[in-house]
Amino acid sequence: MIAPSLVANVSLLCLDAGNTVIFLDHAVVSEVLLGEGFVCDIETLRRAEGEAKRALSDGTALAAVPGFSAHAGWSVMVRTMIERAGIPAQDSARCVRALWQEHDRLNLWRSVPEGLRESLCALRAAKVPVCIVSNSEGKLSPLFEALALSECFDAVIDSALVGVEKPDPAIFALALERFGVRKENALHLGDTVATDIVGAQRAGIRTALLDPFAHYEGMYPEVPRVADVRAVVLEIMRQSV
Repeated sequence: MIAPSLVANVSLLCLDAGNTVIFLDHAVVSEVLLGEGFVCDIETLRRAEGEAKRALSDGTALAAVPGFSAHAGWSVMVRTMIERAGIPAQDSARCVRALWQEHDRLNLWRSVPEGLRESLCALRAAKVPVCIVSNSEGKLSPLFEALALSECFDAVIDSALVGVEKPDPAIFALALERFGVRKENALHLGDTVATDIVGAQRAGIRTALLDPFAHYEGMYPEVPRVADVRAVVLEIMRQSV
């Protein structure tokens, strides 16, 4: 159940991209790893993804792969995930590079939840702007166009293009300034505590965690959680009637 205080007087909805509006396609990751000689099933990857998120929070994530200086955060997450999934350390850098080739072709976070487009378009029609605030590689706008999501967002703030990343509160300040909204009237939803939750809190913005695969089960009980973006949109619209 969504607490009324979480969505009261929201005049700007900020959303992370990966695992908030577009989800990691574990099947594609599995296929790429198979091409590198490793069998890694979807459930194992889903579990390992959660372990990688927790590693980002507790400081145990692996170092970035050499040569990925411009996309260090991406390689940290992916390397940690695949090693937790059983890929040998001596092979993980090669696998990360193979995964990057597919990611560069079409973002590995490419699965769109059913009904998401309709709910976000309905919220925008109700005059509540929707803004993406994401640590990404500079290609979110063309990705959203390819996935027929462009019409869902009023702005896309991609860290690679603006030069600042979550959890730095400055990236959230860009969203507030873009729409002229006070911090107490904004809400941010994301799936990673270390970047989304910490960053939004530093910016003084309300925030909630999306954790559909229970990656943070038993952790951070003080952080509000929501089932998905659609549930939040429905509650914002219900309160605005």
